[in-house]
Amino acid sequence: MTDPELTEDTLTQVFSDLLRPGLTVAIGDGAGALAPHALAALSTAARDVSSLRLVLGWLPGAADGLDPDAFADVVVLMPSGGARQMLRSPAARFVPARLSAWPALLAGPLRPDLLITRLVQRDGLLHFGTEVSFQRALMQAGVPVRAIVSEGPSASAEPPISPEKVRVIGTCHQPPAQQHREPDPIHEALADAVLRFVPPGARLQYGPGQLGTALLRRATVPLRIDTGLLTDAVVDLDRRRLLVGQPSATYLVGTDQLYRWADGRPILRGIEYTHDLTRLSCGEPFVAVNTVVEIDPVGQVNVESIGETVIGGVGGHPDYCAAARASRGGLSIIATPSTVNGRSPLVEQLSRPASTAAHDIDLIVTESGHADLRDADWSQRRKLISELFSA
Repeated sequence: MTDPELTEDTLTQVFSDLLRPGLTVAIGDGAGALAPHALAALSTAARDVSSLRLVLGWLPGAADGLDPDAFADVVVLMPSGGARQMLRSPAARFVPARLSAWPALLAGPLRPDLLITRLVQRDGLLHFGTEVSFQRALMQAGVPVRAIVSEGPSASAEPPISPEKVRVIGTCHQPPAQQHREPDPIHEALADAVLRFVPPGARLQYGPGQLGTALLRRATVPLRIDTGLLTDAVVDLDRRRLLVGQPSATYLVGTDQLYRWADGRPILRGIEYTHDLTRLSCGEPFVAVNTVVEIDPVGQVNVESIGETVIGGVGGHPDYCAAARASRGGLSIIATPSTVNGRSPLVEQLSRPASTAAHDIDLIVTESGHADLRDADWSQRRKLISELFSA
């Protein structure tokens, strides 16, 4: 790239010219979210404009530079990572919604008047880089887009972005956010217990974090990966020749190892594809492996918080559990240690409304055993779950 990099002052002026009272503004999410100086510039410009609403998706890293108090309303769809800190502001609120509902929300009551995002340029064409998420759908719906062109990988499986749908405002050399944690022995034990139920050639969805890393590293049979968030562990799976075909996801987040491996591969698609329940439940057996914050005696799941302490959002948890439950030969698996930070995830009553319904859970797996709930009635579920967590 030969264009000079945008400074915070330059961006402040650009954003000031774009914003007007009453606008709803969405910013691109994922590992390729706006750099801190761009977020600071947006906040500075927003302070001078009244009644601005900001919509945030999933931000894996700290949202340095973004001041929620500069906006009249900040809508957080996934309060984990960088977006969690936004909820400390009285201007911010969490709207609970499964990921598959995001496109409808953003086409309806949360429709933005402007999307500000980062894109990657290759051979004179613009592409999504480390995420597609909800952004392609907004472009196709005619939402005006202002893009900062950045260096980095492009793993989009979708066509290049039409120049008519986006206006480039400059360049930025901020790399994608990096995030990775090595699994602990408990996650390795859980992975081994789960993998007993995953047949060769299955499509596997895994949640972010240490358990997902352990699952892919310890797999011994060929697997297809059909998930929301793709992490470094897929590189190891591929090196061991156990990755079948190209993986599918809507976000990449990891280290340079993942970004180098994914560059140029057709991996990323929009949420309306990656979280489509009909597509997921058809074809090869679909196995979803997710964890919990709390689970109640019949198997209702909370993945959002412990009491008032927010940990995450609804995300794709209910989408993938429901799709796996409906998949012939598939399984909806909840994998959790029997104790987490000295407390059991089994509680008499969830401290939040259920994120995922009990009837969308097939198996609960801990390091000491499993409860098969597929043909259990409500009283049997109580018995099986109680016995599992008392083992």
